[in-house]
Amino acid sequence: MMVPISGRLPDDLYDWLATTQMEDAATVSDKVRVAVAHLRRTYMGDSEYIGALNLYRDLGRSTREAVAKLEVSEQTHSEVLAAFFEHVPALMATLNSAQVPSVEIAKQLESQLARRAMQLAETLLRQAITSQAAAFDGHVVRRHIAQVKELAQLIPQSIT
Repeated sequence: MMVPISGRLPDDLYDWLATTQMEDAATVSDKVRVAVAHLRRTYMGDSEYIGALNLYRDLGRSTREAVAKLEVSEQTHSEVLAAFFEHVPALMATLNSAQVPSVEIAKQLESQLARRAMQLAETLLRQAITSQAAAFDGHVVRRHIAQVKELAQLIPQSIT
């Protein structure tokens, strides 16, 4: 069931809404529904991981699409940005969907987040092995790795 509403928008917001492309929304009325649904998802969070993951992937969609267009036009690919597009939404979704009623569940959340963060770190470290990372800026990882490398060298060899 749909409930009609009435409201007033400043000209700049209406112009933005009218000209912005939104998936599954052609009319301004459709776009208002999509925008309110998105606001609700953002405000309420999502207690289910896949729903939260979709929310955070949606939030980064325009940037991901812009990068994809650049990759096509420049005939290159950034593994560095691809790693962030994969891992950051998953980290946020894990946090957003977490239900933490006990220390045991908090430990599980901690483990999930640490595992995912280490996967991202591993991916970036792999990009530091060669002289040029697979990125728009081939030196971006090496420029930021010195402190991580120093800390990693201090980890005792006995840790497995």
